Amino acid sequence: MNRLTIMTGLLWLWAAWHLGFGLLSTFAPEAGASAVGWTAAGGWTPELITMSTQYGMVMVLLALMFVIMALNPLQYLNLIWVAVAEQVLGIIYAAYIYVEYGQLTVPQMLLQAGINSVVVILFVVLWLGLRDAGPHPAKA
Repeated sequence: MNRLTIMTGLLWLWAAWHLGFGLLSTFAPEAGASAVGWTAAGGWTPELITMSTQYGMVMVLLALMFVIMALNPLQYLNLIWVAVAEQVLGIIYAAYIYVEYGQLTVPQMLLQAGINSVVVILFVVLWLGLRDAGPHPAKA
């Protein structure tokens, strides 16, 4: 399996994840959280529900970006940095929720940070292997 095939598959997987979880977070935040084993340590406050629904809408938009990327990964390869930024911001946001609201447990935060870190590494390694593989708008 070559890097382009792996990148394409990862983009489709990430699009599906963002769409599914984004819709749940937008329209059924508690069900979405429960589906991934997350519980609001301090309870579901109106503020937390509002933040969850807003984050869900962003995830749906990111899903659309990942679909566009998956259709032509080499053309949109540099958008990988949006995905990397989202993962890094996810780690920072989890820490913020933990410190500011006490809504995460340490194991939940570490699990999220671990998953996000693996995704960052995968995307960066694939980007490094594909950056010279084909046409990019910036190089044309």
